[in-house]
Amino acid sequence: MPLLDDIDQYISYFRDQLVEIARVPHFLHRKILYVAVLDTLSRAAFPQEQGHHARNVTFLDMCSKWNDKDRVSALQLKLSLEDKCMTSGKLYADISARVSKWAEGDIIRPDREPMIDEIKRLGSAAEQSLFAGARYAELLYTYRNHLVHEFRAPGHDFEISDDPTTPYYYSMTGSPWELVFPRVFLHNICSSSLEGLREHLVRYNLNPYDAYNFDTLWRRK
Repeated sequence: MPLLDDIDQYISYFRDQLVEIARVPHFLHRKILYVAVLDTLSRAAFPQEQGHHARNVTFLDMCSKWNDKDRVSALQLKLSLEDKCMTSGKLYADISARVSKWAEGDIIRPDREPMIDEIKRLGSAAEQSLFAGARYAELLYTYRNHLVHEFRAPGHDFEISDDPTTPYYYSMTGSPWELVFPRVFLHNICSSSLEGLREHLVRYNLNPYDAYNFDTLWRRK
């Protein structure tokens, strides 16, 4: 079968799977299936990349078409700086000021968060080492780990927003801020990632099926 036919067959298969996943009744089960799709798409795109973390995050960076992947969660960065006792510099002051403007009852979306390049100049080398873990692409991978390995979303994962197309923070009265990746957002990321994956496979002449072992011997060679 010609390469383009293989690519289109692979993409079509996963588009059909997204339709089926959207019919799954339980929201948690649906989310687990969406991140499983991202996992296997990342293998097709970067079969030589070692480790789930590097492969998943590289895939989000290169193929997801997610405009907010390089935004930094001010709250997560603030918590990381506090954990490392890095609370005396310009970066902590800036990040704390941003979070202090959040009011209970607000829905805080990524477009209110800084891009990583906006705050790089404020941090020392040690502080900048914490940026990656607070980036939204990394936070989605952390969210994926909780879903896959603990059969739950981290924190209190209530979908209360009337716009489920983006991640968001929310806070109940007297409760900490919680980050949610809604089902619709995960569906859309999978869908846009299929578009990005097709472009990637065509550009680099990659057959997605080469990333998998279809032999009777289950272990990868």
